Amino acid sequence: MSRYVGLGKQSALDAPSTPTRFLDAVRFDISLEKPVIRRRTIAGRWVSDYAPGKAVARGEVEFYLNPKNVGDPLLMTLGNISTSQPDPSNAPNVYEHTFTPLEIGVQPPSYTIELGAEGMARRVIGAIGESLTIEVAPGEYASATLTILGVREESATPSAPSFPQLRDWTSHDAEIQVGGQPAELQALSLEINNNPDAEHHVIGSKYLTRHELGELEVSGSMDIRFLDRTHLDRFLQDQETSLTISFTGSEIEAGYRYQLVITLPRIIYDSWSAEVSSSEMVVQSIEFVAVRPQGDDVVKVILRNDEEGY
Repeated sequence: MSRYVGLGKQSALDAPSTPTRFLDAVRFDISLEKPVIRRRTIAGRWVSDYAPGKAVARGEVEFYLNPKNVGDPLLMTLGNISTSQPDPSNAPNVYEHTFTPLEIGVQPPSYTIELGAEGMARRVIGAIGESLTIEVAPGEYASATLTILGVREESATPSAPSFPQLRDWTSHDAEIQVGGQPAELQALSLEINNNPDAEHHVIGSKYLTRHELGELEVSGSMDIRFLDRTHLDRFLQDQETSLTISFTGSEIEAGYRYQLVITLPRIIYDSWSAEVSSSEMVVQSIEFVAVRPQGDDVVKVILRNDEEGY
């Protein structure tokens, strides 16, 4: 029996679904947290009784970026999606999915996450993306870590997973642009964090009855070889810039390729440092924060593949 992570979009927060896509994950660590309520009285030193307390499911899944597996984690985290066909006549199997963040008060789509291992399966119901982190380093596969917040857990019958056959994206498939110019990065990390409220319990239920998203934080870090003062001056002078991260894979049809493009129209450098040691190459380490775009610009992720919808 394979170890796997299955994802199934739900019609409602408390409506379990069966997996429609599977992640061939690097690792997963998700569990239900439900500390008991302890009753103590003056009658003695012992806990005299207990009752079920508030319950939430939390944890994370790490996986390699693949054109066929990243759509659901993006939807779980960002929440909005619109799908179009760039060329339906010549490329009827090519779809472009645009993911954007939700506004205040909007409920995110919830998922059932099925976890299979050692011939057994568990299901986490009502899960959303608490955060999604994407990391890229030279000569390695691009990876992502999805942190989830779920409502409850139940047992399940193991599924027969089917994993994507396309090659995972590597650093060789990536292109990074800072301020509209190509940048030679040594490392890149990007996190989208919803900061959801895990304590939003109401009287009458030990489970969450809705998900409340908190402050949206889009931040990251990048290591760039120190060749000139461009980034240092940008940091010292509090100048904004933009960041675009793209991965391009094999052809789908009619010249259209599998692609993932992450666009941050406004970022500001949060910190800058560059250690000088012996004769080693000097690398500047930069931490950045995305700022709410102005006008028609938006923080968005475009995924092109042959999946009709999510």
